[in-house]
Amino acid sequence: MKKRKARILDVVVAEKNSKNRLSLCNLVASLNCVAIPTCSGLDIMRAITQGQVALALLDVDLAFPDGEHTLHEIRQVVPMLPIILMSAVMTPTLIKQLGDRGAQDFLVKPIQRDQLAVTLFRYLL
Repeated sequence: MKKRKARILDVVVAEKNSKNRLSLCNLVASLNCVAIPTCSGLDIMRAITQGQVALALLDVDLAFPDGEHTLHEIRQVVPMLPIILMSAVMTPTLIKQLGDRGAQDFLVKPIQRDQLAVTLFRYLL
């Protein structure tokens, strides 16, 4: 009987702060996913269109274009891709606004490993 290889899931991480980006990528890697670090809306769009990305972690406060605009662009290119928005200040108004634009879920920074695991695997399994 042939043994199946474990499926590696690519998660694009869009965070403009380099320390936060590194920390998030390490958390994603600790959950046996491949983290693809990006720092702008343009970078995340490039990563999504060039490969098989399973999920996007997207900072609301991205460098050009911002997270909300990038969310809209991703939805135009990959309508079914799970997108999780991150922010240090996640208000009910912001959640509704981003949810209406196509975000599946939301994380409040600083993000803890357990919180990330529950959210990621809700969409990846």
